[in-house]
Amino acid sequence: MRSDQSIAEFRVAPGRRLAGVLLLPVFCAFIALAQGCQYASVRSSVTSKFSGNDTDAQLGFWHELAERQVTSNDDAFHGLLLYTDNHDNAKSYAERVAALKSRGLVPESFSEPASAAVTRGTLAVAIVKLVGINGGWVMHVFGPTPRYAVKELAYDGIFPPSSPQQTFSGAEFVGIIGKIDDYQQPVAADFAGQ
Repeated sequence: MRSDQSIAEFRVAPGRRLAGVLLLPVFCAFIALAQGCQYASVRSSVTSKFSGNDTDAQLGFWHELAERQVTSNDDAFHGLLLYTDNHDNAKSYAERVAALKSRGLVPESFSEPASAAVTRGTLAVAIVKLVGINGGWVMHVFGPTPRYAVKELAYDGIFPPSSPQQTFSGAEFVGIIGKIDDYQQPVAADFAGQ
């Protein structure tokens, strides 16, 4: 009889069980809100170490960036300028942002810090404009928004299927730059043949 009695002592009253079930989601929501919305950031950019325009600095930049777990806005914008112009004459992150804004590759409202991880949406809009991808009817109507630019680049095989809020590792970013180059090669060959 003793074993039956001890089991009865550990039973939870039905009202308490319901209260526990209801409090669990509230507790989880509290923990999530207590963390706040934070963006991934990079402590030191590769650009600060390899900002030169000579071949050694550019190779060092691409090599070290490929080893990074996250690509910062500063590194991504430096990489875009190296890709488009074969050099980056900007002396600071603010100058890089200004250069990309003047070309219409980054929206005028862009104000993310240099150390923040670049989002796929931000980069997708810049790439779509840079490469001249028109996209489907949604991009024709609304322009290249982060969501639809990412979808279009995934459709064209430049981006993996993903969301605009995701970030890039250094290796992924370097791979995307290579895919942009591959994507443009047939276009360049078509124009050269005409």
